[in-house]
Amino acid sequence: MNTPVRHASTRWIAAFGAAALGAGLLAGCTPATTDGGEASDELYIAVQDDPVCLDPQQVTLTTALNISRQLVDSLVDQDPETGEIVPWLADAFVASDTLKEFTFTLRDGVTFSDGSALTPATVKANFDALSALGSTAPLASQYLAGYQATEVVDESTVKVTFAEPNAQFLQGASTITLGMLSDETAALTAEERCLAPVGSGAFVLDEYTANDAVVLSAREGYGWGSSLRASSGDAAIKSITFAITPEPGVRTGGLQTGEFDMIFDLPAIDEQRFSTGDYEIYARANPGIPTSLVPNTERPIVSDPVVRQAMILATDRTEIAELTGSSMVQPVAGVLSSATPSFLDQADALAFDLDAAEQLLDDAGWKVGAEGTREKDGAPLTVSVTAFYGQDVLEATQVQLAKAGIDLKINMVTAGDFFGAVASKDFDFLSAGLTRTDPDALRVMLSPASEAHWAVIDDAELEAQLTAQAATADPVERTAILAEAQQRIVEQAYLVPLLEVAQVHASQKGVSGVAFDSSSRVNLYDVTVQR
Repeated sequence: MNTPVRHASTRWIAAFGAAALGAGLLAGCTPATTDGGEASDELYIAVQDDPVCLDPQQVTLTTALNISRQLVDSLVDQDPETGEIVPWLADAFVASDTLKEFTFTLRDGVTFSDGSALTPATVKANFDALSALGSTAPLASQYLAGYQATEVVDESTVKVTFAEPNAQFLQGASTITLGMLSDETAALTAEERCLAPVGSGAFVLDEYTANDAVVLSAREGYGWGSSLRASSGDAAIKSITFAITPEPGVRTGGLQTGEFDMIFDLPAIDEQRFSTGDYEIYARANPGIPTSLVPNTERPIVSDPVVRQAMILATDRTEIAELTGSSMVQPVAGVLSSATPSFLDQADALAFDLDAAEQLLDDAGWKVGAEGTREKDGAPLTVSVTAFYGQDVLEATQVQLAKAGIDLKINMVTAGDFFGAVASKDFDFLSAGLTRTDPDALRVMLSPASEAHWAVIDDAELEAQLTAQAATADPVERTAILAEAQQRIVEQAYLVPLLEVAQVHASQKGVSGVAFDSSSRVNLYDVTVQR
């Protein structure tokens, strides 16, 4: 790999010194602005998390996906406004009537940053390797559910075949997760791919230093951007430095002093401060499943649908949004985000009703104990939730549930321990969501047949609905099936929705061209910077 430009690191290191002055001083600073400044070909972004792995086909962390998007292109793209699937690396594509076969005609002249060409054999190598990775690539394994084979038809055509109808595959093919990697990268081990992915994107990985920074440089000779992009040819930005900056105050302080051009994950508390003419704010709701309590119904108390239903009624989602959420989105109103196709507005069924929650528990024999927690047969109504982010959301929920006599214990763990709990089913509830433009996210999260399912439930009626929607080509019919599934999920309280999440970022006013894709991930190809 190339060594990053030295001043790229010293510039953002200065932000740490500035932040040490304290949030109070920074709040009173004059923001760093430019009056018709000069164009810059460098972009400095502060990000919240270490990406850990940069293989787009394996990662699920938002920071890793945002960085990886700059490295890889996808066979197709999806218009975030209309949902239409449009050409990218494939300039033509067609699905069979059965939704079992998908044929792509590849664009001419596409190369990877190692100089190798994109060919039908490359697509086959990618999908075959992903199929072999299985649960190591949890999102990809669901997009490729039922994968049988990829056939090289001719020098520019490839056909992907599934054992069962796969209505969501074309949308999956537009995601970062199914972005194309070089043949050599596809042949690496899962661990090796994390550190050195080679894509066909407008940028190349120069250096990744854990807990420090990721540095990218622009490719020369790039000429196959998505049809949704405004630019063509090489990116205007020649280098991007992602400074790994966990502390929110350091990120916002660095933006205010001009050390950073842009920050990801602007805290909700700072949205008003940066909503001025000196800055730009970029916000889009995450499609898919909002942050929710996800149950393990094999646990004694959690197995009782009355308890789960009471938890839905005792949760005040408007208050949670006001206390912890972005002002850019509305309170959650369903088991899918409002930005998701086939979203069913269930605000009435999810309405806060403490009296109704208490009545349900009274009727089920859960009586209020001396300290306010309900009891039944000598056992307290205590359940736990395991999470690795969103503690403030859970603390607000904890206070609300306590008013109904439900004792919610919060178990904050590392991401590794969280996924260990998922694998071992060692949890009462998980706090989790799933970003996905396609409503098949419900099947991924809830179906026991899904390799990536987190919920532990056994419901033949719901399983039939989730399976049927995945195999239905007609959008009207599919939406009707999904409506039934969403109603079933709320009736049985298989999810307790808490908060509709948005991706909210901010930049200096001299930054332009930042774009969200349909999954609310960031594409930086069109970006220009004036300082």
